[in-house]
Amino acid sequence: MSLKEKLQGAKQQMAEQLPGEILQKFGASLQSLVDSGLAAKALKAQDKAPLAVLKDPDGQDVDLRQLLDKGPLVLVFYRGLWCPFCNLALSAYQQMVGDLAASGATLVAVSPQTPQSSAKTREALGIRYLLLSDPENRLAKQYGIVFKLEDELDAVYRSLGADLKVFNASHALTLPMASAFVIGQDGVIRHAFINVDYSERVEPQTLIEAVGR
Repeated sequence: MSLKEKLQGAKQQMAEQLPGEILQKFGASLQSLVDSGLAAKALKAQDKAPLAVLKDPDGQDVDLRQLLDKGPLVLVFYRGLWCPFCNLALSAYQQMVGDLAASGATLVAVSPQTPQSSAKTREALGIRYLLLSDPENRLAKQYGIVFKLEDELDAVYRSLGADLKVFNASHALTLPMASAFVIGQDGVIRHAFINVDYSERVEPQTLIEAVGR
């Protein structure tokens, strides 16, 4: 089953389980993000890729520049362990680690979660590639992919057991759009995949092919 099919299944399940009022709020929030035109302002292919030193789940510093010295970098931005669509994508990307390594590339997934929350994500999903913390989406902001979550929607997430302020140890209610960037060793973005709809993600094979071009 493709990642797209798995995501569609999760979306259908969510539609069946959640009250219509909540689904309506999700839809309104998504439409607002679409109308904002934010995706068009994000970094694209041929732009210089911002890089940073981020912490892994064990609290150790990881310098993205050093990873790039070893080969191309596949940089994925996700929302957090509380997001079922993110979890499906992260698990699917686990399966392409070997293919990327064969091309000399490194896969890194970044979220605004604390290292402790990233550790829980790693354990829950059995992730063996790097999950890094981007406090208050500082790096994601440089890519132009960050949006502010409405207070009303934050309340909805909390009612569903997802308190972002706890997961992220921050009062900044910001999230990254579903994005992935393939960065060449020259520090330039080769390919950018951005979607305002968090229920849609780039397929693993698409990323593999982008690295190989």
